[in-house]
Amino acid sequence: MDERVKEHLKYLNRYYLLLVKVKSTSREEFLKDPVLQGGTERFLQLAIESCLNVGNRLLSLSQFEKPIRTPETYADIFTEMKSLGVIDGNLTDRFVKMAIFRNRLFHLYWELDKEMIYEFIQENLEDFKMFEKKVVDYLSKK
Repeated sequence: MDERVKEHLKYLNRYYLLLVKVKSTSREEFLKDPVLQGGTERFLQLAIESCLNVGNRLLSLSQFEKPIRTPETYADIFTEMKSLGVIDGNLTDRFVKMAIFRNRLFHLYWELDKEMIYEFIQENLEDFKMFEKKVVDYLSKK
């Protein structure tokens, strides 16, 4: 496996494990703790960016095997990963939404709904593990 991909997957796992701890926090505790909220937002951003870095690296490595459209947005990275066969349509849709969410985390942080962040952790955290599995499966077939 490519060393850079492996490194970013290790980072992704680190952030995932930190977010798993948040998942076990009650809604009430989460909503009254701004430090926990801030840490959660940052680790979510870093987890999404780790996925983007993995995607960019896979696209970079694949460009020598077949034509790859150059992504113009973060969401395009996941769309191109689908065209490579790394992730499927359902996971692609979820990660396109994550790319948009990442932009909100980074650029519109003052508008974030803390309830939405909590719900995201409760309902979508396993998407990161699915992403990791799909990447590893894809690379093991190459």
